[in-house]
Parts: sequence; structure tokens; C-alpha cells
Amino acid sequence: MLKELWNQAEERLKQTMPSSGQIWLKNAHYSGEKGNTLILSFTSSYYLDSFKRHCLDQSQHVLEDLSGEDIRINLIIDNNAKPEEEKEEVKITHLSEKKKAVNETLNRDYTFDNFIVGENNLFACNVAKVISTNPGTSFNPCLIYGGVGLGKTHLIQAIGNFIYDHNPKMKVIYVTAETFTNELIQAIGTKAGNAKFKNKYRTADVLLIDDIHFIADKESTQEEIFHTFNDLTERNKQIVFTCDRPITELRGVNERLITRFRKGVNVDLQPPQYETRMAIAIKKCKDLNFRIKQDVLEYICMNIKSNVRDLEGALTTLYSFSELVGREITKEIAAEHIKNFIPTEMIKNTEVTIDQIIAESASYFNVSTFDIRGKSRNKNVSLARHIAMYLSSNMTNLSLTEIGKYFDSKDHTTVSYAINKIKSIEESDESIKKATETIVNNLKKQ
Repeated sequence: MLKELWNQAEERLKQTMPSSGQIWLKNAHYSGEKGNTLILSFTSSYYLDSFKRHCLDQSQHVLEDLSGEDIRINLIIDNNAKPEEEKEEVKITHLSEKKKAVNETLNRDYTFDNFIVGENNLFACNVAKVISTNPGTSFNPCLIYGGVGLGKTHLIQAIGNFIYDHNPKMKVIYVTAETFTNELIQAIGTKAGNAKFKNKYRTADVLLIDDIHFIADKESTQEEIFHTFNDLTERNKQIVFTCDRPITELRGVNERLITRFRKGVNVDLQPPQYETRMAIAIKKCKDLNFRIKQDVLEYICMNIKSNVRDLEGALTTLYSFSELVGREITKEIAAEHIKNFIPTEMIKNTEVTIDQIIAESASYFNVSTFDIRGKSRNKNVSLARHIAMYLSSNMTNLSLTEIGKYFDSKDHTTVSYAINKIKSIEESDESIKKATETIVNNLKKQ
């Protein structure tokens, strides 16, 4: 039943494969089978070669995982190839009983081997490796936090994949906080559904919950996580969470749950430094089989500083352009096609001071500079404080630690969170964009 098996494999690949790989996946058409060999056809050698580079290994793994047998894939060119649903039905052979994947939600691409380590993530990576080697004995629970695209999901899934490979008898569950909430909603109302839900999570040996900040203001979800947390830790089962901010910045979360988070180790992921960005970029180009000039690569890494996701997205964009148009990437082409990944240039290396930035931010939001520098949690004051930190990072040469000293009890992790928060919403929120532009223009006039 290789045709049916390929249909199942395609669905799983679509869920786990990045969008760049799915471009080539959709051009693969079922064309028949011979024994344990699946035949896929393509309309051109270009599509065949692209699939071979980006999808073949992962497709092979998924097929073998689904079937429990060694399945080979034979790639051919057929100018008349059509999607398999348009072809006539072919005779099928029965496979042996299928092997159910234990961790269907884990992305097998997320491993420690392909996680680029730099000063920004060294401690977090080492903690994750210790947890993977001895789950439930050290650093339990663990909270990994950081801004968008810094590798939280990669690291937490690398823990799951390592344990899955080395301790196959352990029950490892990876889930996003949003999925956890949705499953809880579906379970509420029926005794059987509620029992099944509790049994699923409370019998885990390793529970990995991504984006825990999603549970803010969701009382029922927090209550369930609280009891699951207690049940697992009492039996020395490993728990790892990720969050987009430090635990002290979580709002709308029950204090007793926050206390549980503080009980374990909290590690942060910082934006990668230039050397780390270059290492990530070189590896990404190698994975894509993308040849690009060194000076162009340096230009990209010098200008995209915020997170790994933007850097990889920019390289994928340039690779796709080069493949589809058949042109070598120059600095000019790179500048044009990745401009959306590069923040608008602000004042840098000038006489502007952080005191001026704080004063202008306070004036714009009609709050006092005393409040901005202090601990007020007023929504308007917090927004003004975050924008002041964001602009200080972009407009001065101060480090995150130095910026934090201008704000009462704000360490570099809090400053990093503020910067990433404003950066992530600036383009989509017109009011934030207007605020930063107005404050910058006023500073320029000075």
C-alpha cells in the first residue's frame, strides 16, 4: 500500500517541513511501486533535483517510521506526470502492521547537532543537554525564555528528540500551550474525555510545553497545568517550558504557578552575535546547497541582528530567487529582497543620550521620566519604558546591561525582552510605529 503510505507521509511532511521545502514536495507525484520501492515522478530534472536535495531524506525517514519497514524511493522524470489522484488506481500490496510513531509532534530536524551554539545561548544549550542525558534528575523544572526566533522551540524539541532516541521506553510529550488549551476545552464536559486528557499528560515521563505565556488569563488551563505540574514533579518526571519573557514579566498567571516556575532553573536566549550569525548562515547555505559570495553573506549577517528566524528566512528568500530566476546573488539583489528583514536605520554613534530618549518617550506618552525609570506597571508607563529601551538599543552604543542601569532593577534580560517585544509588533501595530517614528524625529531635531 505504498500509495496510501505516501499520502500519509505527505500530510505529516506538510506539518513538519518548512515552507521552503514544501515548494518542492508538491511537485512530487506518485507514479507506481515495485516491491518496497516507491516511484515518484517529476515534470523536470529541476524539480527532481530540488526534491532530492531538500525532501528526500526526510521523506524516507517518515515512510519508514509509518511502515516499520525499509522503504526505498525511486525518482524519475515524466513530462506527463500528474497528481496521483488524477491517475488510475494501481494494484496495491499489503504492508505488515504499521509502527505507530511515539512522538508525532516532534520535528526531527530539531536536534542538538544542528543547533548553532554561541555566547548568547551556551548556558541554555548546556542545561538542555544535561536534562536530555538525565531527565528528571537535574534542572527540574526548566524554563527557557527569550524573544521571537531565538531558538526556544528548536532547543525544547531537541531535548525531546534526544530522549526519544536514547530512551525509547520513556513517554515524551511535546505540545504548545495553545494546543494544550484546545485539548482541555474539548475534554471538558465529558467524564471520559476529561479522564483521557488527564491520563495523557499525567503519565508522561517528559513533558515539554512550548510558549507557556499563551496561558495568561486562562484560569482553567492554569489550574490543569498546576495539578499536572505537581503530579509529575512529585514522581521526578521532567518538565520543560518555554516563554517569550522572563518569569518576572509574566502577567495574568496565577502566583502559585509562577512560584512553581521559579522553583527550577530559568535560562535565557539572547540575540546571536555576529560570529554566531555567520556560523548559522554558513550552515543554512550548506543545507540549501546555496552558493553565495562571502561579502554578500557578511552584508546579510551585519544587517540582520534580531533573531535566527529572520536570518534563515532571508537566506531562504535569496536562495529561492536565485533558483527560480537563475541569477547569482549580489549585494544589490540581497539589499532589495531582504529589506523587510532589516529594521529601518536609526541614529547611531551620535551625541543622542539615553536621558534624551527617556525624556522624549515620557513626553510622547504623557508620563513622568520618574515612572519610566521606576517599577510602575501602568500599561501606558510600561509601553513608554519598553519603547525607551528599544530606541536606546538602536540609537546608542550602550550594551543591554548598561541600558538596564538607567531603569530601576532592570537587568539585561528584561531589556532584551522589551526590545524584542517592540520589534515584533512595530510593523503590524500602526500606533507603535507612529510612536517610535515621532520620538526619533524629535530626537533628530535636537
